Amino acid sequence: MRIKSLSTNLKRVILLILCLTSLNIVKAQKEPDWMMHSWRTQQYPSNVFITGFAQDEKASNESLAEATERLKDLASANLSESILASVQSVNENYKQSITENGSETITEKFQTKTNVSTDLEINGIHVESYKKDKIIYGFAYVNKYEIIGYYKANLNMYVQQIEGFISTATELEENREKNKAKAEFNKTLPIFTELTKAQGILSAVDKNITENDLKMEQTMKLYNEIVQANARLEQGIYVYIFTNEEIFGEKTIAIENHLKAILAENGCSFTNNESEADWKIKINATSREYNSLDNIYFSYVDVKVELFKAPSEKHVYQNEFTQKGGSKSYNDAARKAYNEVSKPISKKILTWINN
Repeated sequence: MRIKSLSTNLKRVILLILCLTSLNIVKAQKEPDWMMHSWRTQQYPSNVFITGFAQDEKASNESLAEATERLKDLASANLSESILASVQSVNENYKQSITENGSETITEKFQTKTNVSTDLEINGIHVESYKKDKIIYGFAYVNKYEIIGYYKANLNMYVQQIEGFISTATELEENREKNKAKAEFNKTLPIFTELTKAQGILSAVDKNITENDLKMEQTMKLYNEIVQANARLEQGIYVYIFTNEEIFGEKTIAIENHLKAILAENGCSFTNNESEADWKIKINATSREYNSLDNIYFSYVDVKVELFKAPSEKHVYQNEFTQKGGSKSYNDAARKAYNEVSKPISKKILTWINN
């Protein structure tokens, strides 16, 4: 019995040793090879891959999941760091390519909207993580040839999209649809952000790529064209106003003054040259006495408004307005009516101009 008991205990010891050995083997297998710098260098050579590595302790105020994501992001950022400098360099080249004089303010506004974020995200990055004791590790890698293929294809697509928006915007501007034209031109802003990013990434990754492959000259011309268009359109919509207003035979420009003030607040400019105008407004206004009551005099103002769209001279709107005013005299009552009638007229005209 004693021999049998010893044999059983021996088996248990051997089993325990085997289990511990297996656990150690499993534990050893879980530690990835990329933890070793030499392995990363050998398996992910710099002529084919771009890599990033990071390690740090988990902070006391973050969960394991949060710490893991932080280290993965840090590894990706380390990978992207060298590429980001190239992207920013390309972005700066566009700023320096602006040729139009006197458009610095427009250029700055446009440039601000097309800047690439310092938090550069590159398509195709693979990221892995591992925790050992209190330390979390992150490893990021991406194949250069996959990047080159992806961003070259995107570069062609971005150029086509920008050319399409410019074509539509130019046609709208020629038809004096300035608000719509500006909106179309500005649709290129986020595309240019992606385009400059693609050019910068390709410049950093493919040392043999040419400016012709990057379409630098072509895209800089497009960029200049958009900046110059924004400078033109920043001047706003040109309006020509002709009014014939009278208060009991005396000429006035009350409606014209009120109309200009309201339209100017909404981005319109004014011209005395009909051929330059995007919109033409013609107003005829007359006043008439109505009656008086307890020394309060009442007058009416009758206004005919016509709106024409240049350059076709299309008659797009016509209406008549009548406004009553009361004051200490018929003249003052008419002036009060003139001031009041300007508001609904301006509202109607702006509806058409801003459409």
